[in-house]
Amino acid sequence: MMMSTTQDKQSLARIVKDAQRTFTADPSRVECDFKAYIKKHLRGALASKGDPMRHAVETLRAFVATLGDGWTGTPREPRGKESDAYRTKRDAWDAWSAEEEVGTSEDALWGLVRRTRAHESFKEAYYGLPSHREGWRRTKYRPVRWCIERGVVPVVLGVDCEMCETDVDSRALVGVSVVDARGETLLKTLVKPPGKIIDLKQEITGLNEADVMASTMTLSHVQDAVVKLCKPGTVLVGHSLMHDLRALKIDHQPVIDSALLFRYANLPRSTPGLAMLCQVLLNRKMRQSSGGFHDSSEDAKAALDLVLWEARQLKPTYEIPAPVVKVDAQEMCKLFVHRIPRGTPLEVLKSIFAEEDRDVIVDIDGKFLGDDDVAASRDARENAKPTSCHVIFPSTKAANDAFKRVDGTSGTDAIARPQKACKMQNEAGLVATVCVRKMSATAGGQIFGVKDAGEDGKRKSAHADEQQEPKKKRQRKPRIALPGDAK
Repeated sequence: MMMSTTQDKQSLARIVKDAQRTFTADPSRVECDFKAYIKKHLRGALASKGDPMRHAVETLRAFVATLGDGWTGTPREPRGKESDAYRTKRDAWDAWSAEEEVGTSEDALWGLVRRTRAHESFKEAYYGLPSHREGWRRTKYRPVRWCIERGVVPVVLGVDCEMCETDVDSRALVGVSVVDARGETLLKTLVKPPGKIIDLKQEITGLNEADVMASTMTLSHVQDAVVKLCKPGTVLVGHSLMHDLRALKIDHQPVIDSALLFRYANLPRSTPGLAMLCQVLLNRKMRQSSGGFHDSSEDAKAALDLVLWEARQLKPTYEIPAPVVKVDAQEMCKLFVHRIPRGTPLEVLKSIFAEEDRDVIVDIDGKFLGDDDVAASRDARENAKPTSCHVIFPSTKAANDAFKRVDGTSGTDAIARPQKACKMQNEAGLVATVCVRKMSATAGGQIFGVKDAGEDGKRKSAHADEQQEPKKKRQRKPRIALPGDAK
């Protein structure tokens, strides 16, 4: 399917995004995987940029050409005139805001709103909310400049949600908390999710299914309560708040996202967790209750306290030191496998390993469901997000040897642990890309890429046992730019 030379970049980008959505819905359509295409054909920073608008027209045209004349994708979901009018108005507001001369006397919280918006991930995360869909709510949009010029004092509210997986929604709302700057809880409730619960994520939330299903609160009730709190000047605060807004199905601005305010020094692809930020910046330990479960009100208050703390600082805090975290020795005999399609049979999962390694696998443990567990709900299996598990070997050496023999593209995860992306094919011929990852970044078991000394006193990396093989040149992802970075 060759594109004419008159086709503009936006048209090409829409086709590319459509192709990527098709691949996400059906991993067997490998020809639609734009991210894999650019990793194969590009070098440098652009090889990691999944947004087609960041690429040259020639790159987009070349990819679209590979789709073939008979390619048909998933039709774009129409947004409707009302949604298009909203986006047009928002773009106009943003253009108007860009002309503002920012003063030094403005409220520090408005400055953190700007800092969140300046992060390179902001628009994809927050402007990508599908609020044109049925069941979503959209609050009135008022940009920072409008609020400042009218003397609106920001009212910050911390928000955190708990989600579960059902047969109709892979991230269904199951609990929500909203707290104010005084630490008072304005809303805390369980929410009865739609459909049948497949995974309550009990190991994270500690919730009981009977209590959840007995709740009289629905998503619509919660939306009413939250939207009522969102008056002009209300700033919603959270850690990776976009996930909470998706669960609530609420599109609101302005926001402050603590996950976009801070990063680890020397680990540009890694986002510090909420608990780690609280420990380092607030000297506070989280999740000290029995079981160490997440509590939505605690998480909402923690994110809000971080933001209030940062607003009081004379100098912005952009980076925190990466902690030295070491994996227990008994954990080093495992390999972590993720992005596994729900319902993958164990034998298919084992097929990503070499035959001699399959024979010595001791156990497969984790969030993994076999065909029998989901056979009653084929739609749920096809629509659910991939899951993960640990593959356990008899020794660390056996795990390292198995990783070495995995046929896949080598790289690292966000905190420098060696990882390979490989293809897995089931009995029906459907192909999915799964990731196999070591448990640490070094041979000594340290996670955050801290080099470990071997017996001879020299630095030894997790790749030390693979040095005899030619290594493929790996392109590292670029440092995430934050406001205040030197240009």
